[in-house]
Amino acid sequence: MSYKKNAELFLVSLIMLFAEVALIRWVSTESRIFAYVNNLVLLSCFLGIGIGCYYSHRRMRLSFSLLALLILVLLIDLPFQLNIGNQSLHPFRDIPLMLSGFADSLIWGEPNITSPYLMTILGMSATLILFFVILFIFIPLGQIFGRLLNESDHLIATYSINVGASILGIWCFAYLSFLYAAPIIWFALIIAGILLLHFFQSGNSRFERYSLPVASIFLILILIFPLKTDKALKTIWSPYQKLQLYELMDEKADINRGFYLDVNGIVYMSLLDLSNEFIDKHPDYYSRELRNLSHYDIPYLFKDSATNVLILGCGAGNDVAGALRHGINCIDAVEIDPGIYELGRDYHPEKPYSNPKVNIIIDDARSFFKKSNRKYDVISFGLLDAHTLSSSHNNTRIDNYVYTEESLREARERLKEDGILTLIFEAKFPWMEKRIYGLLWKVFGGEPLAFQTKLSHNYGWGGIMYVASLNPNTLSKIVDSEPVLKAYLANRQFSYPESEFQNGGIRLTTDDWPYFYIEKAGIPGMHLCLMILLGILFLGARKIILTAGHKLDYHFFFLGAAFLLLEFQNISKSSLLFGSTWLANGFIISAILLLILMANLFVVRFGSVNSRLIYILLISSLVLALIIPLDFFNAFEYWKKSILASLMLNLPVFFAGVIFITSLKRIGNRSVAFGSNLLGAAAGGIMESISYIIGIKLVLLVVTIFYLFSWYYERRG
Repeated sequence: MSYKKNAELFLVSLIMLFAEVALIRWVSTESRIFAYVNNLVLLSCFLGIGIGCYYSHRRMRLSFSLLALLILVLLIDLPFQLNIGNQSLHPFRDIPLMLSGFADSLIWGEPNITSPYLMTILGMSATLILFFVILFIFIPLGQIFGRLLNESDHLIATYSINVGASILGIWCFAYLSFLYAAPIIWFALIIAGILLLHFFQSGNSRFERYSLPVASIFLILILIFPLKTDKALKTIWSPYQKLQLYELMDEKADINRGFYLDVNGIVYMSLLDLSNEFIDKHPDYYSRELRNLSHYDIPYLFKDSATNVLILGCGAGNDVAGALRHGINCIDAVEIDPGIYELGRDYHPEKPYSNPKVNIIIDDARSFFKKSNRKYDVISFGLLDAHTLSSSHNNTRIDNYVYTEESLREARERLKEDGILTLIFEAKFPWMEKRIYGLLWKVFGGEPLAFQTKLSHNYGWGGIMYVASLNPNTLSKIVDSEPVLKAYLANRQFSYPESEFQNGGIRLTTDDWPYFYIEKAGIPGMHLCLMILLGILFLGARKIILTAGHKLDYHFFFLGAAFLLLEFQNISKSSLLFGSTWLANGFIISAILLLILMANLFVVRFGSVNSRLIYILLISSLVLALIIPLDFFNAFEYWKKSILASLMLNLPVFFAGVIFITSLKRIGNRSVAFGSNLLGAAAGGIMESISYIIGIKLVLLVVTIFYLFSWYYERRG
């Protein structure tokens, strides 16, 4: 292809990937249903690009991409409400609240449901509307990509440009996330890219010439409007979440208690002033005695001789301030979101992060365990409850791997012989209380202590606190020797019989089944309903989608389905090895794309390859990934582990890449093949939910079956 067409290919590939990750982030934040239902935006993007490839011979109108983007922003950002019963809800931003009637799915901030069936129908309908609007954004971009793919004289170079631009798109967005850039910057770059792409097109109509700039201007104005009307003291977009800081005023007492923090539109945490000076200044509303029984302070009543403490999920600093009030000399505080830490550092009334006794670590809890061998008197799990997925390519939340048996065993190994572990959680359902109780009982070999900590909002929101020790008898001795603690626990303590956790009564979470917010193995009702609705709609629309004169290529379809499930596997496993941080996920996805580039170079160097041999190697590498335990890699130093794990886990990606590019070279209509591959990837994304039933590891068996189907259809020609 000419330099102009190569530049056009690079630009459209860059825009597609950048727009994909930007929309996944923005839509999942502003309409949180997409943060609870895995991969929905990703599937919409894939389907849009795939359908666009099928229609690559039709006229392309980039104005449709911008108009669909404009509609998406209008639907989510315009401040209109629906009155349902006694509730006023935004029809698109409040979809999670409409769907909170599903008892097997935990959604934070659920309202009192007065019309559950009506709310569910409206919520499902609104979700599907957003899904299809996102899909239409990507159809014109897929058309351009499919046309360029068909016109290419050097397929491998063309596909390599696509992969290279995709890697750049990932890291452009990662860099903006690192800078805390707001969505207006993301959308401005997408608009600029589409306008630039517009100049590569010939024969643009008058409608196209005028509609593009008009839609662009409207988009920018709509995105600026919320910035001017927002009453938050500060709004930042960290690499994980949208954070909004507000003053925490007690209007009745006219007391400024500190601040509170909204995460993705939901009240998430407070920054409280519980210092001695503040307590003494307001004796009518506070007392030191009650403050010392807050869930920030009470761990140190169980261990008053503690000198070094580990706090996991330290947030904006309340837990750290509690430890400092009790004279702890050395505090390691771990927080995954740098934005939350920085707001705590700058705004927390007690300034805990400015104290030299505090060592802040911006990392995932599991990743920290892998890097540290230090022993602690107290390990305290803060209120770690996630409102976001760990990656756009898997269905686990960023805290799922914290609440597993293996995670608690790693924490146990970091305790001194007489140390204690405390964990607090706001359990919405009895089975959640029992799950944590059973996990601690199993890991520590004895019954943990569990009690309700709620006092009043003056001292924090509270929740259920669990306390465990290497020697369970130690806890009862501590309680008996502390009259204040004993009196406090008298009416708050509870326990469960061990039979609750036997014979499958309460399923305990593991690294293979880390779904802490799901009661038992099975696809949650909300996920299942959406899967069925999407399946019915696309089966009904199949004839419309495929009327471009081409049939679905099942060889490429199953290659796509297998690849996305394999990517899900690798990201999930890598999260356990390196943490669920945004940086680790960026490196993982980039490593997968680099292996595809290496597969391209392999085919360039060796030309035609025996597909039977490559399939045998592919299946063998999948079997190897299935039988090698992840703990095998933890025996090596960090960099050796990184290299070895990246090679072993992603080896199937290399062989699959060789098969894909070799097959694409042989086929006549490449855009149809690529479209089939992306439609298959969307199907694989829907199938990802099977891990709720069989666990993450056995998904590799499904991947293997899909690759065998692709082999079967390849042999059929």
